[in-house]
Amino acid sequence: MPSVPASHLYRDLNELPQNRPLDPRVRHVSIDSKALGVTKRFYVALPPGYSQSANAHRHYPVVYLFRGHEREWIHRWQDRSRRGKTVIDVYRQLLEIGKVGPMILVFPGVSSDDNRIPGLLVNLLHPEKAVGAPGLGSGRFQDYFLDELIPYVDSKFRTIKDRSGRAVDGFSLGGFQSIKIAAQRPDLFCSAGAFDGTFLYATNRGRSVRSHDRVLRNPMFAPAFGSPHDPAFVTANSPANLLIRNDRSALAGVQWLIRSGPESGEPWHSNYFRAQHVVGILKGRKLENGVEPVLKGSTHNWRWADKHMEGTLPLHWQALANG
Repeated sequence: MPSVPASHLYRDLNELPQNRPLDPRVRHVSIDSKALGVTKRFYVALPPGYSQSANAHRHYPVVYLFRGHEREWIHRWQDRSRRGKTVIDVYRQLLEIGKVGPMILVFPGVSSDDNRIPGLLVNLLHPEKAVGAPGLGSGRFQDYFLDELIPYVDSKFRTIKDRSGRAVDGFSLGGFQSIKIAAQRPDLFCSAGAFDGTFLYATNRGRSVRSHDRVLRNPMFAPAFGSPHDPAFVTANSPANLLIRNDRSALAGVQWLIRSGPESGEPWHSNYFRAQHVVGILKGRKLENGVEPVLKGSTHNWRWADKHMEGTLPLHWQALANG
């Protein structure tokens, strides 16, 4: 489930703006989104030497990293477990020892600006239920990401502009989003990972979802899924259901990297079972999961989300065009 909203976390940690909690190695980018009708921002981390003249004609693969708010992956104190480091430290260390090559990391904003309402990479069914949530606009987050953000990144940075150069990964609700979008659009991504994804349970051979799932009763999901939730809409946007129902040959072209913490380390034992459900779907469709389904010793925090990326970034790199 989602962690404490970032605004609350900053207050709890007594952080002041001058403490510079965001990783300084990122670029802040804003888009005037036509799909959303508001300005959205995201962050980009470019590889060392990107702007050097010797590399002026080189194009780079991109990994999109999801959570909720765009700053979570790059906030040094998103929770105390991080001890002042971010996923960019993980990437730079892997790059230094040769486990990955130069790539671009992108951190999209796919929630309301206050991180109160998750966008889930869907076109919200009832955005009007998010009364007063800033930065939500029309709530068409799927259109925003696919039709605006990806083309914008490809136009402004030297990316590999096809599926061979794109990967996605995410933590918690970010795992829902990364697997959802890759299962929905396997023509756009060659690799997809998730750590402790908050997945829904597919039922009836993928034609429905478990109606009494407590995730669907959480008020924060009412703008996305309705209240009560719309079963057909939820089913059409659920990663587990998409993995069951979409074309297997297309899904087989994606490298899947899905895992959770151990059952003993999970909040309410929830995401462990949800991840195992999705891994079981992959197995049932004879689709390989490229990592062990449990990250031993882990728990649901940012230190372990970064550790997940320490394991998956090299695998994404191998699948990407420059690997």
